[in-house]
Amino acid sequence: MILKCDNEELIELLKYVKTLSFKDKIRLGINIFESKYIDINNDKALNLLKKLLATSDTEYNKTEFINFLEYKHLLLISAQVMELNKKEKDIFIFELLFNIYSTIIKKQN
Repeated sequence: MILKCDNEELIELLKYVKTLSFKDKIRLGINIFESKYIDINNDKALNLLKKLLATSDTEYNKTEFINFLEYKHLLLISAQVMELNKKEKDIFIFELLFNIYSTIIKKQN
C-alpha cells in the first residue's frame, strides 16, 4: 500500500484487489469510473483503461461492452467501495491504478 490509511476494511479490500487478474483489475477500474454512485469523474483515465482492456482482452474487442453480471466478484468490490467516504475512495482508486501501472511495468521488464 502506497498511501497511509487506518481503515481496516479498505486495507482488506486492497489486499483482495491485489489477488485479481490483470484484466479483472482493469474491468474493476472501468466499473468504478463509470459508476454514478461512486462519483469519481475522470474521462481520461476511463478511456485509458478501456484502451488497455482492448489490447489485453480479445472478447472486449468484439463488443466493447462489459457484462458485469459475469463478474459478480467485481460488483461486490464496487459495492464495498460505495460504502467508503470520499478520502477512502480516492485512496482506493489511487492504489488500484498504481497496481495496474506496476503490473504493466513488470510485464515490460
